[in-house]
Amino acid sequence: MSEDLSKRSTGNRLPRRSILRGKDSFELIFQHGSRIAGRYADLRYRMHEGQAPGFRAAFIAGRRMGNAVKRNRGKRLLREAFRLQQHLLDPVAIPAACTLHLAFMLKRHDVGFREISDEVAGLLKRLNAQLTQHG
Repeated sequence: MSEDLSKRSTGNRLPRRSILRGKDSFELIFQHGSRIAGRYADLRYRMHEGQAPGFRAAFIAGRRMGNAVKRNRGKRLLREAFRLQQHLLDPVAIPAACTLHLAFMLKRHDVGFREISDEVAGLLKRLNAQLTQHG
């Protein structure tokens, strides 16, 4: 393993710049963001002005979901479903001087990837509709 870790390809993972981080970002989403409810997951979102255009996403599974293994699996499924469905986010709906902050919150851990993937696709379509409707 003599390869340089800094030069490794990230493959198909979400880029680091697309992951939402920081306590302040989460507080703003939960205090001032909007919510779209789903059957297996909820989506909270908020437009954040003054940053580079695009999106930042977070994947949350509360402790009531079970032990760390169940929570991590659920977050992994959400993350992969979002990665595959992120093309559904219409870049035209996001203003040029804004970053869309997203937080996917798992509601049930005992579902499969197909259900989670369909849920994320539906949430993103509803988000697009709301963003284009509100301008």
